[in-house]
Amino acid sequence: MRWLLFGVSGRVSRPTFALAMAFWTVVMAVPVSAAVRAAPDSTQLTVAGFGILAVFLPAAWSIAVMSIKRLHDAGLPGILAGVLVIPAASLFMLLIIVIWPSVKGPNRHGPAPDRPGY
Repeated sequence: MRWLLFGVSGRVSRPTFALAMAFWTVVMAVPVSAAVRAAPDSTQLTVAGFGILAVFLPAAWSIAVMSIKRLHDAGLPGILAGVLVIPAASLFMLLIIVIWPSVKGPNRHGPAPDRPGY
C-alpha cells in the first residue's frame, strides 16, 4: 500500500489507478464535508480547515506519483503529469491517463504493472 500511494518507482495499471483515485476522493470528502456542515466562525470550521490541509498534502503527492507511474505503464514520459496542474487541461490529461492502454510486458520502468520498478 505504501508503495502504491507514495512510492516513485514502477508502474500502475488502469484499474489500480482508478481505485486509488477513488480512495483519495473519499478521504478528501471527509474534511470537506465537515467544513461544509460547520457553522461560520466556529471551532469546527477551523478544525475542518486544518483537516483539509493535513489530507491535501499527502493526497497531492500520492496523485502526482501515481500519475507518473501510470504514464510509465502506458509507455509515456512521466513529465506529462505536469499537465495536471493546468486547470483547463487537467481533466483531459486525467482522462488520457485512465484510458491509455498499458504497454504489454516489461518496459524500462518495471517488469509489470502494479509492482515496484527497477
